[in-house]
Amino acid sequence: MRLAIFSALPLCAAMTACATPPPGNGNTPPLAAPAEAGDYNCENADLSEYKGQQSSPELLEQARRKANARHVRVVKPGMAVTMDYRIDRLTVMLDENGRIDSISCG
Repeated sequence: MRLAIFSALPLCAAMTACATPPPGNGNTPPLAAPAEAGDYNCENADLSEYKGQQSSPELLEQARRKANARHVRVVKPGMAVTMDYRIDRLTVMLDENGRIDSISCG
């Protein structure tokens, strides 16, 4: 019985070697789909009017719409954030008092 199991192992290894690899060779993420018309594209329009204002859901929504962003990322002091750039995201940096310190796309 053991001999049958161990003799089947090389056959299994050979079959998996012929399998089609996943897209992006497993080490890199697959490429994003191309943007379609009407997709969000955050624009650093004149967002300076929001600087210094107290953050609120209504104010963040207003800024999101003005910048044509899909998402808003709110970053509070000391928070860990990724450095990735997203064309559809508005990033709002707050100070210790919850006021907008900076606001930009990305």
